[in-house]
Amino acid sequence: MKLVKRVQIAVALMSVVALAGCSTPTDAPQGEQATGAAGLEQIAAFTQIQPDPQVQALLPADLQQSKKITMVLSAGAPPTSFVSGDGKTSLGVNADIGRALARVMGLEPTLVSVSLDGIIPGLQSKKYGMALASMSPSPERLEVLDMVAFTKGGSAIAVPTGNPGKLTSTTLCGLQVGVAVGSFQATTRLPKLSEESCESQGKPAVKGVELPDQNQVLQAMASGRVAAVMADGPVLGYAQKTQGAKFEVLKDESSLTSTGGMAVLKGSDLTEALVKAMEVLHSRPEYQQIYDKWGMSGYALPAAELGRLKA
Repeated sequence: MKLVKRVQIAVALMSVVALAGCSTPTDAPQGEQATGAAGLEQIAAFTQIQPDPQVQALLPADLQQSKKITMVLSAGAPPTSFVSGDGKTSLGVNADIGRALARVMGLEPTLVSVSLDGIIPGLQSKKYGMALASMSPSPERLEVLDMVAFTKGGSAIAVPTGNPGKLTSTTLCGLQVGVAVGSFQATTRLPKLSEESCESQGKPAVKGVELPDQNQVLQAMASGRVAAVMADGPVLGYAQKTQGAKFEVLKDESSLTSTGGMAVLKGSDLTEALVKAMEVLHSRPEYQQIYDKWGMSGYALPAAELGRLKA
């Protein structure tokens, strides 16, 4: 293996950070194409997509004039969203969706990857025009954001190799489970699982241990600090494939799934344009091709679920 390739792999693995939302369930990945680090050659320009006049007519005046938009993504969670070996280029499903969506809108996109806790504040400060981070529509988020569906979601659980505790997604009562701070798993999924599987049956609650990013969460499990990890399904699946890793990914037996959305500030003049742009992109072959490219064929959003998200 060439040195450059080794460096690319190392960078990709170290950038495994929990998404702001929830991605696909563990039993869905057909990850044959998720084969390790991705290079700059995997950037898709989507020059075959022409701007849609109906979408352009819905754009706010400032975007019609500037023809530019800044999109913010999570700092890394391959294959959904991560940064290339150059340390600055956004790659993954969400980056490709963003670039294709910009073509539909007739805009030149600037993609910026930041840590999870910087996404909503960045939108509020108007540093970014929109977010593409597969966010699930929690009531708290919908108080400050308009969200437009673009992907499916679900969680997964990782345990040490061999699963010495014989754990399942419903037998975590009283145990410490690692989650990324601010993630859907930390705020919604793990508390709900704890209530359904443990507290409602008189058993001790699952104890969530929040750490800054997914890499540190996995390290905590490797050191025995936590018994298991809960994160987005494709993130764990991709890390497992590319790391030759010291963990196994369990099926989430509760099968709680969700829909992930792009986001703008609540009441934004851009919301309706995004709804229409997503409908146009979804009708094109490039939408499914993006998911196929990153080994996530089963994760594309059904047409019936397009539109604005509600809690």
